[in-house]
Amino acid sequence: MSAQIIIDPGRLSQFGEATGSSFCLITNSELVDRIEVIETAPYREFLTITLDQGDNFTEILDKRIPEPAHVLVVSPARFFESPDPDLVGQRKIMGMACNSTPTGIEELRHFLAVMERTSAADQAAFCDVFFELAEDSDHLVYSDPAHGTRATLDHLREGLVWNQQAGPLDWGDQQIVPSGEISVLPVEIREFDEALKLPMEGEIILRGYPILHNGTPSFSRADQARIHAQLWSMHDNAIKATVEDGRITRLEALDAGAAPAVAMLEQMFAVDSRYRIVWEIGHALNVSHDILPGNHAMNEVYGGTEGCLHFGLGLTPYTQYHLDIIVPGTRVLTSKGIAMIGHPDRPTVERVVSAD
Repeated sequence: MSAQIIIDPGRLSQFGEATGSSFCLITNSELVDRIEVIETAPYREFLTITLDQGDNFTEILDKRIPEPAHVLVVSPARFFESPDPDLVGQRKIMGMACNSTPTGIEELRHFLAVMERTSAADQAAFCDVFFELAEDSDHLVYSDPAHGTRATLDHLREGLVWNQQAGPLDWGDQQIVPSGEISVLPVEIREFDEALKLPMEGEIILRGYPILHNGTPSFSRADQARIHAQLWSMHDNAIKATVEDGRITRLEALDAGAAPAVAMLEQMFAVDSRYRIVWEIGHALNVSHDILPGNHAMNEVYGGTEGCLHFGLGLTPYTQYHLDIIVPGTRVLTSKGIAMIGHPDRPTVERVVSAD
């Protein structure tokens, strides 16, 4: 079978210089013959190692991946769990977010192209400015000018956890790719306590692109697709959500077409009240990203032209699903009115490519 996916590690800027390092592709057995790795960068060697159901990545890391090495994980058929940071050593690991939503050959090709266009240096510069502005702000403002909504986040409150998945990798680092997100949660991503919430108050607009990630408990892809299809009505129709102490207490369909999404969200709240918690706020900054319509986890870092926001409800594996909602109409401002994400006077440009 001829290769259907081309990977050129020399074009993945987060890795940095190849000289003296090995490049290691970790992928599923069914993809090995469909992927060709272009050996143009001056790596010491190029390795391909399979990761399938029942395999232990920690053992693979310890016994089969040399040091130093640049490691790319492309594993749509098996959930890839990041190893303990203490075990990474002289390696840089990038893992494509391709297991929590259905991902085929075309999707992998699309998002690999996004990764090749991504500038690690530009993302690092974006992050520097973002954090400088945040440190000089009393609170952050999340505003949708088109709908007149406003919410505030007490972003300096003790206990909040900020994560940066953007910029160049150092030895020992791991990054989800495509990269380009600064997120804030009330606790470490591997923990969950429903008593913890982001200190957010006000009204937010849910209009844009829902991403429904499955968790590790048993689930049905058909159920996932059915739920996502109903949530998709928020793509063209706005929902106003009232947030009190970090929890959604009320939903209102501002457009009649949003009714199916409101109904599904209410059902999710009824089944598991933890879906009401605004568990994550993601400040996406990948301005090289084109949205691929549909339920694709790797859309999460879409940054438009000036950065873009998404809200996260639920947290797998504690809840059955994790729902990210990309909201291009929302702007993030400092308490002094300085734009951090988006632009306060004009809508973010949404670049969308055909799913065909």
